[in-house]
Amino acid sequence: MLAAPGSERQGIRAQADRWDATAAVWGTGGGLAGPPARQPAAVASSSLAQALATLPGVGPSANVAASMSSAIDRCPGRRFRAGVLPVVLAALTGLVLGARSARAVPIDEPHVGGIGFSGPTTGDLAAIYWNPAALGLMHGLHITFSGTGRLSNTRVARGPSAGGTAPEVVASDKQHPFVWPPGPGAFAGISYDVGGDRLALAGAVYMPFLDRSSYQSSSTNPIDTLSTRYHRISADLRNLALGPAVAVRLAGDFRLGFAPTVLLSTGRLSFAESTCSSGAPCEDPAADARIDAGSNQGIFSSKAAVTLNTGLYFRRRNWEYGLAFSTRPLGGAVGSSAVILGDQTRVLRAPRDVTAGGPAAVVCDNMRDDGRGCVFADIIYKLPWMLTGAVTWHPRPGWEVTALERILSFPADDVIDIRLTGRNLAQAGVPAHIVLYRGFGTVFDTRVRVSNWVTERVRVGAGLRFESSSLPERAVSPAAVDNRKFEPTAMIEVHAGRHVWFNAGYGFTYMLPVTVSSPASDPQAASACAAPGGDLAAAPCARATADGNYRHFEHDFSLSLNTQFW
Repeated sequence: MLAAPGSERQGIRAQADRWDATAAVWGTGGGLAGPPARQPAAVASSSLAQALATLPGVGPSANVAASMSSAIDRCPGRRFRAGVLPVVLAALTGLVLGARSARAVPIDEPHVGGIGFSGPTTGDLAAIYWNPAALGLMHGLHITFSGTGRLSNTRVARGPSAGGTAPEVVASDKQHPFVWPPGPGAFAGISYDVGGDRLALAGAVYMPFLDRSSYQSSSTNPIDTLSTRYHRISADLRNLALGPAVAVRLAGDFRLGFAPTVLLSTGRLSFAESTCSSGAPCEDPAADARIDAGSNQGIFSSKAAVTLNTGLYFRRRNWEYGLAFSTRPLGGAVGSSAVILGDQTRVLRAPRDVTAGGPAAVVCDNMRDDGRGCVFADIIYKLPWMLTGAVTWHPRPGWEVTALERILSFPADDVIDIRLTGRNLAQAGVPAHIVLYRGFGTVFDTRVRVSNWVTERVRVGAGLRFESSSLPERAVSPAAVDNRKFEPTAMIEVHAGRHVWFNAGYGFTYMLPVTVSSPASDPQAASACAAPGGDLAAAPCARATADGNYRHFEHDFSLSLNTQFW
C-alpha cells in the first residue's frame, strides 16, 4: 500500500474534509468478517474515492462493508480526538476493577470460537454461541474451523487433616481439539444469508462446558494414597453442543436471533469412597474403594439435553450493542441438569476386602475380571443459564473498543449426584447414592478488548479478562479449584486473500493462590447428606476435609481458518 506524496496527501485530505461535511455514514451494514473487496474503477463514485484508497490507514471495520480511511470518520461532522481513547480505556478499566466481586466457573469454556475478536457484537460464526442475532452481519457462504489448545497446571497441598504433611499433588493437563467427536476447544460452523440482508441461517458444533483434571500419581505417591482422592482422582466431563441458528433483520440495524442447541453429555469421573465402619470416618487407603464412573466419549454413548440461545443486535452510528440469553437444559426428568450414562463404570473393592487370587473389581456373571458391565452409574450435574451483553465503539476507522459482561447462574443446590446400580455393591461396602458437593453460584465475567486494522489485511488486538472465585474460600476442594484470577489476551487476524483469512490468539490465566484453613468438607456429614431430603446447605460435604493450599494457571493457544464465498 503506497502513501501519497506530502502535497498530494494534503490536497486529498482537504477534499476529504469537504466530503465529510455532506457524506453519509460509511458502510451500509454489510458486516463482513474480513476486509471487503476493492470496488473496480468502473463503479467508483469519484476520483476522490480512488485517491483515498492510496492513503495509509485504509482498513476495514469488522461490521461495515466499506473500506475506511483514516481521513474520513464513519460519522459525518464528528471528529475523533486522539486524547479520547486513553480516557475511555481508563474509564472501562476502572469499571472492571471497581465491579462487584465476580465469579468464574471452572467448567465454563471462556473462549468458544477461539481467542480472537468474537463477541455479541461481532459478525462471525462464533456468534452462534455469543449472540445468534449477530450472524446477520455476515453475507455469502462462510465456513470456519477453529481449535484451541490448553496447558493447565493445578497444585494441591493438603493441610494437617490429611495426616501430617501430605505430598503436593499436581494435575498437569494438556487439551487439544484433534479428536473425534470434536474435542475440547474445537469449533466448526457454516452460515449462509439465504434472504440477503434479511435472513441468515447457520449451524455449528462446539463444546461450551468442560470439567477436566487428572491428579498425577508417582512411585512415591501412588494413586491409592493421593491426598485428593476422596474428592477427585480424575475427571473428564464433556458437553458437546450441536445446533442450527437463524438471524432475522427486523428493521434498520435491529436484528433478532435464535439458536436451539442439543447438548450431548459424556465423560468419566474417578474418586475414592471410604468404607470405614459407620461412625468412624477415616483416611485409610486399605479401606478405600475406588469408583471409576462414566461412559465412552462417542456421540452414541451420550445423553442429550436441549437449550435455547436467543439474542438481539442493534447498531447506531459508530456504536454496536449485543445482548444474548442462553437457558439451562430444558425439560427432561432431571430438569436443568446434564446426565452421563455410565455404562463403562467399574468399582474396585477396598484392598482389605480383596481375597488372595480374587478379583479386585466388583464382578458379576459376565465373567469380566475388570468389572466393566457389572455396575451402571448415572452422573447428574447442573448447568447454568447465561446472560451476555457487549457494547462496541468505533472511535475512528479501523479501531474498535469492546466491553463485555457475562453472567452465569447455577441452581442453589449445585452438586454432582451419582446413582450406582449393581448386584454386589453392598458386599463391597459402597453406597448406591453418592453426592459430591460443588457449590457453584452466580458468576460474573468482565472483559475489555481493543483492536485495530494496522493494514488492509492485518488486524491486531489485545484484551483483559477479570474473574474472581466461583466459590467461597471454605468450599474450595480438589474437585473445584478456583479463586480470583485475570487473563491478558492477544490476537491477530491475517487475510491471505479475498476469501480466506486466519485468526490466532494467546491467553495466560493466573489464579491467585488460595489457602483453605476452615474447609466446608466434613466426613461426619455423610449420614446427613445421604439421608432422604438431607439439607445439603447445612451439611455441604460428606467427604474428607479439603484444607490446604491451592494454585492454578493455564496457557491457551488458538488458531482459526475462515473462508467466505460469494
